[in-house]
This record gives sequence, structure tokens and C-alpha cells, in this order.
Amino acid sequence: MWFPVGLVDQIPVDKPYAVQVGEQGVVLFRDGTGQVRALEDRCPHRRVPLSLGKVIDGNLRCAYHGWTFEGEHGRCVKIPNLDSNERISPNLGADAYSVSVHEGFVYLSAKLPGQDGEVTDLTQQASDDFLLTAPEALDGERSASGSFTVTMVAADYLAALLDGPHLLLSLKGVCITDFFLGDVTRKPDKLILDRTAIWSNNRKPPETAWGKSGLLVRTELCPRESVARLQLMDLGDQPLLSVLMAIVPGKRGTTQVHWRCVWRSDYAASAPLSIKLRGVGNGCPVSLNASVEGEAIADLLPGPSLYLPTSDYDSMVEPSSTNASQKELVNQQKDWV
Repeated sequence: MWFPVGLVDQIPVDKPYAVQVGEQGVVLFRDGTGQVRALEDRCPHRRVPLSLGKVIDGNLRCAYHGWTFEGEHGRCVKIPNLDSNERISPNLGADAYSVSVHEGFVYLSAKLPGQDGEVTDLTQQASDDFLLTAPEALDGERSASGSFTVTMVAADYLAALLDGPHLLLSLKGVCITDFFLGDVTRKPDKLILDRTAIWSNNRKPPETAWGKSGLLVRTELCPRESVARLQLMDLGDQPLLSVLMAIVPGKRGTTQVHWRCVWRSDYAASAPLSIKLRGVGNGCPVSLNASVEGEAIADLLPGPSLYLPTSDYDSMVEPSSTNASQKELVNQQKDWV
């Protein structure tokens, strides 16, 4: 399986770039052809982070004792002060990951234990397989991207995107409401939720206006890959903007969010004049919050997020009758959504 871990524009030509996937450190760098390579961020010699090293002639040199590794397979290709008659063992190297780039995101994959054969290239898959893909209607339009680290776990971030996206991001001149257009659509690898949105100068218009909107926000999540796509659309299902997000678990309960927004040049064409006069059509129309208010997240009532899979759920609720009643309550809440 492929997982997005960062943005390709973040990787310098001549320096290593460190990323974190949970507790696993990974170093990205460009080889002599400019292709992105990925190794475990740990030298096999003295366990020093390879991200502290240098990229020399397309290979990555450790900052401690100068051991040098190529990126495709992670083999050690140079050890300083090695005698000319001594050879480097082909088994000596750093763990390497398969790398592919799609829509500006860097994806990593590794062979599963016991599996043989090469990992399929991500680019060989159909474009419909990618959630981190902007709609064709936005091809050639304006774009912006960025990254930040937020102090909440990835699972909670995904849940908040469904239950209260207004706590995580804002759209210029637009209020995202809590008025859902139908139930959560559940597919094998994806959840889809539509809610209304309103052109508004106010943070939250009266509830009587929520169902009279000419806009909708479609949130799509792929929990297994921890990615999301949020689109602002008119009622003809034509996208005005698309925000692609790779939500990468970090260390100590943090989450790295790598995002790319693509929007139409006439993004605010259907907005009222009062909205246009505020300049909502200038610059990137989305703002993602690098700092999230913990109290607001804690007070957020679970709704559509109840459909998110929870790997530890069964082991948590089955042992006691008390937990069994809790499970029944959750099932009832799912029926209310």
C-alpha cells in the first residue's frame, strides 16, 4: 500500500529532508537524476539520523563517519579509509522504500513481510484510484500548497473533518454549515459526506438559511491511507476549489498535514457583491489552522465520524457488559446520523 508523506516541492535538490510517519523516521533526498529516494532515517553503522548528512553526487552521506548510501536499494557504496583491497558487503545498507510522486505528493511503499516481487509503481494505477487528485475541471487553474504540524492525533483530525471542518479550516467568504445533504456514503475504502455552505460575511448565518444554499462542501476520506479531499461545489456539482490533504501521524500525539489547494480563477463569480467587495477572489481561498483549539475539539459532538473504522474498537468494548451497553449507544447514534 502507498502512503503520502509529504510534498515534492519541499525536497531540496542538494539536501536531505526528514519526515516522520508515526514513530518511524524517513529521510527523502534526490539522486543524481533528480528522482526522489527514501531511506530509513538511521545509519546502520551508529544509528545516527541520515537526515543530518549531505547529498553528494546523488548519494546520501552520513554526517558521523561518512558512510554513503545510494537511494534505490539503500546499499552502502562508500566507507572512508577502507583499504583498496577491501570490498563493501552487498548486504550492508539502510532500509529503502519505494517512492512515487502524484499530484505533487510523495508516496512511500514497502514490501510486506513474506511477499515477493517488486512493488507496483503508483503511476501505473488508474487516476480514479487516487483520492489526492484534483477534479479535471480544475486542471490548469490556480494552486497553492503547504505543510504544518498540529497537536492532535491523526484519527481525531480525520474525525473533525467530518464532524466540524470549520474548526480545522476556513474558506474565504463561505460559511460551512451543519446541514447534511443526505447520509454518509460508505464505500469499501472511502467515506463521502455532503453539507451545505453559504456565501456569507458572517461566521455563522442563521440556521433558517442553511438549507437555502447555492453551495455544498463535499468531504471525502480514505481512513486507511489517512488522506482527505474537501471540495467546494455549486449545486450543479461543478467544483470551485479542491483541497487535498495528506494527514500523516507524527510523534508524541502530533499530526503532520500536507495540503494542496486548486481553485478556479473565477472562484467567487457567483458570490454576492458584498462578498466580492471583501476581496475573496484574491489569493488562496482556503486557510488551514495550524493551531487548533483543544476545548472546541473536545466539545465537538460525534456525528458522521461514527462511521470511521476504529481498529481497537472491538477489543475495547467487548470484555464487559458496561462496554457492551456503550457499543449499543454508539450503534443507536449511527442510526441518528
